[in-house]
Amino acid sequence: MAARSTIKEGLGGVRFILVWSSLSPVFLLWAIRGVDKIPDQIWLPICVGMFLLPSALLYLFLMRAKGRQNNKTITVESAKDQREHLLTYLFAMLIPLFDVNLGGYRDLIAVFIALLFVLFLFWHMRLHYMNLFFAARGYRIFTVEARAGTTPAGQGKSRLVTYAVLSKRHHLPSGEALTGWRLGGNVLLDQATDD
Repeated sequence: MAARSTIKEGLGGVRFILVWSSLSPVFLLWAIRGVDKIPDQIWLPICVGMFLLPSALLYLFLMRAKGRQNNKTITVESAKDQREHLLTYLFAMLIPLFDVNLGGYRDLIAVFIALLFVLFLFWHMRLHYMNLFFAARGYRIFTVEARAGTTPAGQGKSRLVTYAVLSKRHHLPSGEALTGWRLGGNVLLDQATDD
């Protein structure tokens, strides 16, 4: 079997926004719950903004990609549906973050730092979960390893690049070409399933 190497994926900012958007329901729940130390006139807009902003940014990136015809075709080497991690996501991340004590300023700072740490870990480990607005439109998220360059499969050293792919398909078969709108970095929205 040929040795594999991974090449650097480039800009990770859009991937970070995708991770942020997957944790955004916590902000909506915090807005409903409220905090005693911060007036609702300040707390509600902050939480609603933190809930809506990542989805709005992803939508703007999608519109920009369509306007500029910024698409990319990749050949799927392997694809992993992130739904298998959904229970871990719900019970290990969302519920504990929602349930934390937000009573004092020190609690808020501690939760904010913990949230930044979780965001960094998810981003670094390439754990992408679904954005609520894309999920409502029927999209799933896949972590896809694709061949880079022109090296044919099985011939010589194969370089792999990891992509986050939003698609309405239930399965992304190995060896299939996939063309997607390039939202930024290595985040694609499958054109075959785009409305």
